[in-house]
Amino acid sequence: MNILLYDFLNSYIQYDLVFFLEKAGHKCNNITYRKELDKYNDDAFTANMESILKEGHYDLVLTTNFWPVVSKVCNNHGIKYVSWFFDSPPNLVSTECMDYTCNRIFFFARADYETYSAMGLTNVYYLPLAVNTDRLSAIKTDYNKYSCDISFVGKLYQSMLPALMSYMTDYQKGYIDSLIKAQLQLYGAYIVDEIITEEFSQTVRDQYKSLSDTAIQVSKKELSWMVASHVTHLERMTLLKILSSVCNVKLFTYELTDEEKNILKNVNYCGSVNYLSEMPQVFRASKINLCPVLKANRSGIPLRALDIMGCGGFLLSGYQSELYEYFIDGQECVMYSSIEDAVEKALYYLKHENERAKIALGGLENIKNNFRYENRIDILLSK
Repeated sequence: MNILLYDFLNSYIQYDLVFFLEKAGHKCNNITYRKELDKYNDDAFTANMESILKEGHYDLVLTTNFWPVVSKVCNNHGIKYVSWFFDSPPNLVSTECMDYTCNRIFFFARADYETYSAMGLTNVYYLPLAVNTDRLSAIKTDYNKYSCDISFVGKLYQSMLPALMSYMTDYQKGYIDSLIKAQLQLYGAYIVDEIITEEFSQTVRDQYKSLSDTAIQVSKKELSWMVASHVTHLERMTLLKILSSVCNVKLFTYELTDEEKNILKNVNYCGSVNYLSEMPQVFRASKINLCPVLKANRSGIPLRALDIMGCGGFLLSGYQSELYEYFIDGQECVMYSSIEDAVEKALYYLKHENERAKIALGGLENIKNNFRYENRIDILLSK
């Protein structure tokens, strides 16, 4: 097939996706689009895509995540549009364009698939992510540079919530504080979307409006995301602070704030790492790879967790229903159900190298057998 691909967000899976499509004999035109984009209506992008379609015959268009602006063009031209989410939850404000018959929309998280399927969409599917273990195994690891007891690669998720809460009523602050405390203790259950109701969100908007006519007006979805990202921030900060007080912890992320540096003063901050070439070295050289799952991801196995195991690294992850479904806890990865449990298990496995190595090998074998790009691509193109 002749396939037109767009990469809007420097997609982590784009390189391997194109590689395996071409390996299967498909011709790929992979367009890197880095201009500012309105995902729903963008005349400049539409004109660009229209021009590309006129220049060549394409059997389908493929993107990671779903882009309504792409769907509109495909719908007008009668071209199949395949999209595969690697983000959860989907960053979409509505279901606009999702019901077009040209679409085949794949979610890596079953909870997201079930949500959109329940809305009546019949062109949505569930498909976990994949790993290119051959590419990962070919990367030479600099153990002198990356070795450590525990590493964490990822965002700390600074949230606007603390700033916005300073303008809320005492009741609203207490309501959200109670929700945060409850969600911090829950693994495998996400309650934020249920507790942040439309009615509560309206009271927050009313409160802001009473202070200023130009005050920010947050939607229910935006407020829920702020709470989820703040809970994720608190979990990650707490784990890193506690673990770095008793062992060598390396943090690979973007620039830290002064407050974060002060709280994580015992953490060895190493800056960010390149996904394709450096991150696999971190996973392989770390005795334990920490993976606290974004709270708003209600069920799916994060790409980060799959990559860790695909490198032969030892994965210590927060409990996630699909991770528990596809991998044997204690034999192919290790999951924790509280911050205390995470610390206890981290310290245990640091002292038990043989068990750690056996679990890491078990995870790698599962990845090799069940999370192959070849199998995923067959499904992507068959619907």
